[in-house]
Amino acid sequence: MYQADETTGTTIAYLTYDRLRNDIVNACFAPGQKLRTRSLCERYSVGLAPLREALTRLSREGLVVQSDRQGFSVPKFGEKHLEELTRTRIWLNSIALRASIEYADSDWKENLILAYHRLSQLPRYIEIEGETRTNEHWEVAHNRFHKALISGCRSGLLIDYCCQMFEAANYYRHYSRISRTRRKARETEHDKIFKAVIAQDADAAERLLSSHFASTANNVLERMALDQKSD
Repeated sequence: MYQADETTGTTIAYLTYDRLRNDIVNACFAPGQKLRTRSLCERYSVGLAPLREALTRLSREGLVVQSDRQGFSVPKFGEKHLEELTRTRIWLNSIALRASIEYADSDWKENLILAYHRLSQLPRYIEIEGETRTNEHWEVAHNRFHKALISGCRSGLLIDYCCQMFEAANYYRHYSRISRTRRKARETEHDKIFKAVIAQDADAAERLLSSHFASTANNVLERMALDQKSD
């Protein structure tokens, strides 16, 4: 009985973590917003223990800030944080991508081909009741494609760090609401990255992936500048 209860508690904590993480990444909370535990317990219909476990885990990943006096809050995402995040993403993903190409084997290539094929077959946005919305299946496929690129680097820690930064960057990507023209360009970037990696052209693959990350950051910075002008 105790083991079953423990498993159930762990499952609830994970589900709470997953839902809260998705809400933060999808910009459902404003930068710097306090995450009040009572309100979140009601939002996710959970108790205090699994919620605190989820918040603590997210704080380790950098998606939640924990303060002794203020409790938990969403990080104050901004220009400085975005620039630092982008630089670090480029550095670490470049190392992981080059290592994956160096250690390339049939399993890694097959996994990457499947991930790219799945991504290329899905529309990024869908129309629901006359409203354009993000396709959740595309989001999952997009995540898997970027993880597949670096999955052959033979370093679980490096992959985890890159995935954490991918989630943080997703916040900015959702915030920026990239135009339809740029959305199409982004899909072309994925195609070029994939072809360079499959050809095992490490220099071209690293350059294209770095440009891909930098382009996302520049789009967000443009949006931030427009928002500041309108305030």
